[in-house]
Formats: sequence, structure tokens, C-alpha cells
Amino acid sequence: MLEEEKILKLKNLSLRKLRDLSDDIQNQKPLTERKIITFSKNFTLSISNYCQNQCGYCFYNHRVLKSDKKANNVLIESEEINNLIEQGLKYHCKEALLMSGENPAKFEIVRNRLKERNFNGYIDFIKKISSTLLESNLLPHTNIGLLSFDELNELKPYNASMGLMLESTSLKLLEEGGAHQFSLSKASSIRLNHIRNAGKLKIPFTTGLLIGIGESFEDRIKDLLIINNIYEEYGHIQEVILQNFTCKEGIPYKPKKPSSVKELLQITLIANIIFNNEIPIQVPPNLIRGYEKEFLEAGIDDFGGISPFSKDFINPEHPWPQIEELSKICQRYGFHLKERLPVYDKYIEKRGFISENIKKRIHDII
Repeated sequence: MLEEEKILKLKNLSLRKLRDLSDDIQNQKPLTERKIITFSKNFTLSISNYCQNQCGYCFYNHRVLKSDKKANNVLIESEEINNLIEQGLKYHCKEALLMSGENPAKFEIVRNRLKERNFNGYIDFIKKISSTLLESNLLPHTNIGLLSFDELNELKPYNASMGLMLESTSLKLLEEGGAHQFSLSKASSIRLNHIRNAGKLKIPFTTGLLIGIGESFEDRIKDLLIINNIYEEYGHIQEVILQNFTCKEGIPYKPKKPSSVKELLQITLIANIIFNNEIPIQVPPNLIRGYEKEFLEAGIDDFGGISPFSKDFINPEHPWPQIEELSKICQRYGFHLKERLPVYDKYIEKRGFISENIKKRIHDII
């Protein structure tokens, strides 16, 4: 079946038919896996919110936060890194998420801070932080925007996994008035190249879609098919996030028609059908509060990283749920919440996917 035909067929299926098809696929899982929902206990190191892009929906960018000096982070300080590590160990976290704006070293102020601290460049800084985390038996997961093949290769030995959201391949988002008008590196060809390079390097990888930023429903289905095709070629995509855009004060992007919970449920069911139990599906639990039952029954596999103490820097108005609270919700509907590592089990022993250094740290952790 041609891609256009697949998209049209999936788009026109009723919600009830999608549920039936998704249930059939879920029922192919072993009984022991069918009712397990995973998460990773983590914390976030916000390295720098200086970013070369100006996405219309982003609340993290330094340009948006320029009036709030405390939130406007040029480059994370050593004292904060040490404090976060101490907190992470106190709460028994296993994952440390390294996140930042894209290519912050494009800005002179960031380059100057790196020089003052005797770093040759931004990647050297990320490697140093990652090494410090590993020494504390914390597993880094790095998601700092677009990276070259060589940069990915440099960071691989220091990371259990890495990530980059595809967001959307819709070209209209780059047009005047689109959410990516001032974010040329959000062009799909560039981001897909990054994801493929991670595959060539055998990096366990997280990607996903941002739902409700001006893309069509057909765009979402097409993007899921693209992700699945890349997975079939390289086998490195360990999870796909389906993240719903939430409106915020202070950002320029305001959707003409906000995406609904029904649409997110539809695309979750379609993702189940396309991925056919091969790629786990994740939804952020802080963005679907009150609808956990619907998404559990729609066949999600994972709630992603949940921090017991650090905030969601992308959606600070949506605090993380308490893990105990989320576990009770899962139990209420017949599911079991289970902690996992930032690298999925199947990649730990799979040849070439993680470094010996990471394997040693995993052995020490578990």
C-alpha cells in the first residue's frame, strides 16, 4: 500500500475501529508485559537556554525569558550541577537529563563563559558534565538540539541514550506566520538527518511529535510512518513521545484551533497500529492529567522521565505528578507502574549500542 493510501485509510477510521485494531496489536504482547507502564526517575540539568531558534511556541528560549534574570540561564554553574547531583542521589534517581537550547555557543556570551571555565567548546562542556554524572552512578540522557555526526559520536561513550524531537515535518510551519518561521534548523530534512546519524552510530534514541503546532492530522500520520521506516532501517529508536502543545502566557504562538484530547488519543491509537509493538509509545503524564485512564487503555507503554524534585522546563505550569500518585492511578485501572533505566533493556546487551563505560555503570546501579 502506498504511503498516501495508508495515511488516508488510517485518517478515515473511526475511533472505535482504531481502538479495536490497537487492542488486537496490544493483545499480541506477552501477558506479563501487557499491563506494565514504565517510567524513568530522573532530574533535569538545564545547561543553557540560549538557542539559535525562535520557535513561536517555546517558553524555554532565553529571548522569551529575558525579563526574568533568574530563569535566564547562560551556562549552568558547577555549584548547581553538584547540588542537582546531590538531590538526584538523595531521591534515588538513575537518569540525568541534559537539556539546552540549540547551539548556544553561537552566542558570544556563552562562548565567553566557556572560555572563562577553560572549555574548548560546548561539546567539551557536555562531556565533562556527563563524566561527572557517571562518576556518581547517574546515567546521562542528552537532548541539546541538532548535533553533527561527529558531535553525536563524541557524546555516545558518555550517554546511556540521547534524543531529539522530530516535532513535525510539515513545511508550512516554516512559512511566514508558522511556528518555525524563525527556526530554520527545524526543517525536517535536517532533523531527520540527525536521527539517521544516531542510527548509524547505534545510539539508543528518543524522538517524537509535538501535537498542535499548526500541522495537519495527515502530517502526524506521515511523521509516524517516517519514524517507523527509520526504525526499520537502523533499529535504534527506543521510544516515541506524543506530546501535546499547551498554551502559555508570554509566547507568540496561539493556535487557531487547539488540538483536543480526542485527537491525541486518535494519534496514539494510530501510532500503536503503525509501530506494531516494536517502538514503545510515551505520553508526558503532567500534560494529560485527568485523562490517564483513556491513554492507558489506548495502549501507551511509558510515562517518560518523572522528576521528584526538578520542574518540567518546557511546561513549567504543569508540575510532574508524584510517582506514588501515578502508581495508584495505574493500579486503579489494572496497570502496574514500573521504573526503568534511560536506556531500554534490549539495547543494553545489543552489540555496539552502549559503551563499556555505560555498561559498567548500569551494572553498578542495578
